[in-house]
Amino acid sequence: MKNLLRITVVPFLFALLAGVAAPPAQAQSVDLGADLMSRYVWRGTDFGNTAAIQPSLSFSAGGFTVGAWGSFDISPTEGSAVNENDLYVSYAVETSAGTFSAAVTDFYFSNPGNEFFDYDGDTGAHVIEPSLSYSGPVSLSASINAHGADSEVWLEASVPFSVQDVDLSLALGGTPNDESAYYGTDADTDGAITKFSVTASRSVEITDSFALPIMASYYLNPYTERSYFIFGLSL
Repeated sequence: MKNLLRITVVPFLFALLAGVAAPPAQAQSVDLGADLMSRYVWRGTDFGNTAAIQPSLSFSAGGFTVGAWGSFDISPTEGSAVNENDLYVSYAVETSAGTFSAAVTDFYFSNPGNEFFDYDGDTGAHVIEPSLSYSGPVSLSASINAHGADSEVWLEASVPFSVQDVDLSLALGGTPNDESAYYGTDADTDGAITKFSVTASRSVEITDSFALPIMASYYLNPYTERSYFIFGLSL
């Protein structure tokens, strides 16, 4: 009987003490989900040449957000698989003129051989990118690869608008770098525009309490003269 009491009561006491000593973390919001995309195209560059699932998880408190985002090929061809697993932290300030934010993103491709704790600037598996952005009648962003790449800059502008119940956005982006391995430009290029896109999104009502967000995006990379037409849905 003593042994039975010890087996029953002791775990209960530990659970009770743990609940008192470590209350649940409080956050303004916790967001999680996943996008199913017909193609992963980032800043005008195709990654993997296949459909991808892109999970996300973030915690927000005040203006701060800490999160993780990834993209994983569904049916990769041999030697071209893309397994991306990024971490980021951001801070946003909302004003009457729009939202200003600063962020730092750790880009990490978790393919075999890319060790997570290898942060060597020349051979490591991570690229660290600080960025600044503004969201309002026009959205603007600027970022630079501060670690793990050759200080390559990305600049982008977009204009959001809507038609009936469809949200749309026109975006234009590129790099001013003379040569960019990151964005695929060569030494003879004095910068290049690698992204022109038109994106449309809306929610399709499935039931009275559930709507499925969907999107379609047409990408044109003027530098490589390639275009992509992408469809995705969010869960």
